[in-house]
Amino acid sequence: MVDALLAKESSCKSDIYPSFKRKEKTLIGRIINELSHDGYLKQNALQSNPSFSWTVNKEDINPGRWIDQRVFTPTVKRSPYSDRPRERLLSKGPGELKISELLAILVRSGQQGESAMQVGEKLAARFGKDLHALSLKARGELKQISRAIGETAYCQIMAALELGKRLSSQQKASSENPYKMRNPGDTLSYCRGHFDRLALEGAQEEFHVVLLDHSHHVIKTARISVGLTNKSLVHPRDVFKPAIQESASAVVLVHNHPSGDPTPSQEDLTVTRELKAAADILGIGVLDHIILGKNRILSMVEEKVF
Repeated sequence: MVDALLAKESSCKSDIYPSFKRKEKTLIGRIINELSHDGYLKQNALQSNPSFSWTVNKEDINPGRWIDQRVFTPTVKRSPYSDRPRERLLSKGPGELKISELLAILVRSGQQGESAMQVGEKLAARFGKDLHALSLKARGELKQISRAIGETAYCQIMAALELGKRLSSQQKASSENPYKMRNPGDTLSYCRGHFDRLALEGAQEEFHVVLLDHSHHVIKTARISVGLTNKSLVHPRDVFKPAIQESASAVVLVHNHPSGDPTPSQEDLTVTRELKAAADILGIGVLDHIILGKNRILSMVEEKVF
């Protein structure tokens, strides 16, 4: 019956009845009602013979597992052994698991009427093609998708996504040749790529420095401070400590504006002048001060306000 529903984008109960015995109408109605309750089907119109369409990608639905979950309890550990995501991960490796299965492992357990696999499938149907969007969701927003996503499940999902982001950043950094900053265009290009997450996701003002060697190749970056929602306090001692530790010859100052507008404030200009004066005493060059907005970034050197 589930396969018959999956064969079409939308169906009416009357379309399904001819394929089965008349006495099974009650069961067909029950299956459609439970798929609707689980969020997989939606009713398109209130009429005597309403149609139902899928709310998720059909390839993300495992009919066998869904049926098993109607029989077994709503926890991963009580489902058939071969279908348990953790056992599949151990036997086949994480690369063989679907996104819904990986998410189910993080959710761990469901609640009455909804298994961890069902929660994973709901999340995969909503965010499977955009895990970045999932990483930006607040706890309350995921709770609206499934009540099974409590504090523990939410923390585990966010921790896993953050680890994935950091792994991706490390792999990207290790595969690149040392980046050389020859002009403001190079500086903007590097900061646009390296600090894209801070520009898009930063809810507080953060201050970073990019450390450069004598040829202006990037050595590393360092976060100096995390301020309030609209203010970041920095001291020259903290800003130039990593530069001294790494024997850097020059630095690029970087901070974000959570408001999204990278236009430098009077405080930005004052802090820049103070840091440049301290750098001159230390014999460290300050190439530029980059301000990150959500949709654009600004170079103080390019804007001639440095």
